Amino acid sequence: MSTIVHDEPVWITVLTSIWVTSRFPLALATIFFLSLYQLLAYYPTIFLKKHGRKHALTGFVYLVWISLGFVDLMRPIDHVNGEPQQPIVPYILYDTILGIIGTVLTLFAAFEFQHKNIKNVASGTLDEHATVTYGEMIEHSFYQGLNLIQILFIHSMTYFTTITLNNRDNNTLVTSYVVKENLLPRLGLLLVVTLPWILREFFPINRFSDNYTKIDTKSTPLIRLLYRIKKYQYVFYKHFLLHGLNITIAVTGIAFGNEYFFRLYWLLLNLSYVMEFFLQTLVKKNIMKQEHMLFLQKVLMTASTIAAISVLRYVNIWIAIISLIYNFIHRKHDVYNVMSVCLGYIALCYTFYPAFIR
Repeated sequence: MSTIVHDEPVWITVLTSIWVTSRFPLALATIFFLSLYQLLAYYPTIFLKKHGRKHALTGFVYLVWISLGFVDLMRPIDHVNGEPQQPIVPYILYDTILGIIGTVLTLFAAFEFQHKNIKNVASGTLDEHATVTYGEMIEHSFYQGLNLIQILFIHSMTYFTTITLNNRDNNTLVTSYVVKENLLPRLGLLLVVTLPWILREFFPINRFSDNYTKIDTKSTPLIRLLYRIKKYQYVFYKHFLLHGLNITIAVTGIAFGNEYFFRLYWLLLNLSYVMEFFLQTLVKKNIMKQEHMLFLQKVLMTASTIAAISVLRYVNIWIAIISLIYNFIHRKHDVYNVMSVCLGYIALCYTFYPAFIR
């Protein structure tokens, strides 16, 4: 049977004009899923191939599971009390399963396809000629594991805090407080959620910068620009939405793992992680055009970036900036850096800003 390559359907453009005000990232995610599922409908057996079957079936389960998460966000508000309805699946259970499936999916890809002998000019999946290597998949499993541990840390704050988004004083001020109640357990959890970075050196390291410093003659200026943006996104994510967010949560005890704005950010983050590889697979199999893949990548990058802005309201910016500075002056010591920034901030508040002690 001959392979059919589909162009972007016209109705995708129409969707961009609706429901894009207060829920713009969710509208972009809707465009992404409709475009992807419309394409996959022509290839229902793509998840049933004999080669790499475990990976394919796990990928199908992941796609269904994360789609369920987005459907949950689209449900209407309960107008009786003005609050969202109860989730389809309790969020802590949903996120745990999502993290486990994502990690297993990546490991199945690494061990079933191997790709140990493939050598690319640089890492990454945006170039049409690039193939994901064994090292990239193993490295990816590390970050999938980090996602799982971080979301468990965030949900655990429900049991160690009295500050929620319903009784906060101010979005900005709440990120500056040091809440004494249950502070030691939260610091212990911060240490636990950061400890996996000790293992980072045992995983392969692929640098985004190689994609624009090592010129690949088969690549294009647009691809190199997208990789540069991805590099900046990663640095921003690591120190503002990973270390910075974790430290702020540990210090303030604020809990928002069940809030809409965070749910949207978290789902988009996880979706971006997996789709980076899956979309390239579709291009390799001549199911999707390179231009279509780049379009969907831009949609995800835009949606996840906008969604992250809402989360930044609850990150202590000074803590995040100091974490970033530590990254340049004390590299590869994430556990030490995170705990130093956290304890240093607490000591600073106790010494010079007692009004911030709650």
